[in-house]
Amino acid sequence: MELIELTDELIQSAEQRAEGQPFPYFIKNLKAIGVDNYEVKVTNHKRTYTSVTGDKLIISGDMPEFECAETFELEAVKAAIKRNQEGVTDYPTFLREIGAAGIHTYVADLAGMMVIYQGPNSEYEYEETIPEI
Repeated sequence: MELIELTDELIQSAEQRAEGQPFPYFIKNLKAIGVDNYEVKVTNHKRTYTSVTGDKLIISGDMPEFECAETFELEAVKAAIKRNQEGVTDYPTFLREIGAAGIHTYVADLAGMMVIYQGPNSEYEYEETIPEI
């Protein structure tokens, strides 16, 4: 795999290629450009992408900021994820729903093919496997 410097344009290109497709297609596109993981701040959609070489790219939040709940509600987190996976909710709605359920950040670990949803402190989290395509 050729290592490419991460840029806003490169990430946007990966997003556009995966538009309208299930989440694993976005992950496949990110892996193809050398992304190892990324973290999303739920409150405003600020993203930090880390490449396989350790380089970081921070993309500012681009959604209206809101406050996440301080109470972690596992069943509400699972329900919000399921609704989004089934196409019932769009991404901004998904972020608001997981935020209301107490998720403050989530990390997509592309090497481990996991998404780790993190609550208000480290003792509250939920992990889900990213399906291979």
